[in-house]
Amino acid sequence: MKRIMGLVIIAAMFAACGNTTEETAAPGADEAGLAFASITENPDQYLDKEITVKGKVVHVCVHSGKKMYIVGEDPDIRLFVSAGEEVPKFPMDLLGSEISVTGTLEKIETGAEMGKEEAAAGEEDCETEAAVAAQPVLADMVLNYKDHTLK
Repeated sequence: MKRIMGLVIIAAMFAACGNTTEETAAPGADEAGLAFASITENPDQYLDKEITVKGKVVHVCVHSGKKMYIVGEDPDIRLFVSAGEEVPKFPMDLLGSEISVTGTLEKIETGAEMGKEEAAAGEEDCETEAAVAAQPVLADMVLNYKDHTLK
C-alpha cells in the first residue's frame, strides 16, 4: 500500500511539473481578449501591461474622435479608450459594435478632473465622462489604444 501511495505521489508531482507550456494569457482571457469583468474585478493586476479587452462601444467622441468608451456585462461600468497622437480618429461607425481593443492600461487623472480641463478649454461637458467619473471602478484608468478588431 505504501508503494502504491508513493508511486501515486511521484506521478502527481511529475504531472504537475511536467507542464512545460508557458501560460501567456491572463486569467479570464480567450483568443479574443480579456472578459471585461476580469478587468473590473482587479484592474491593478493589468496596470502598465498591454492587454486586449472585449466589450461593446457605447460612445465615440464626436469632438476629437480620439476617445471611445466600451462596456462589458454591466453597462454602468465603462472603460475609457484613448487614441494617441499617431492614431487616426475612431470611426463613428464603431458605436454599438462588439469589439476587442488592444492597448496599455494606465492610471490617469479622474474623469471629473479631465472634465474640468475640457471645460476650461471651451469643450462641452460629456455625459459619458461624467458617468465614468462617478463609477466605482475604472474611473481613473485609460486603455491607450494600439489596435482593435470587430467581432
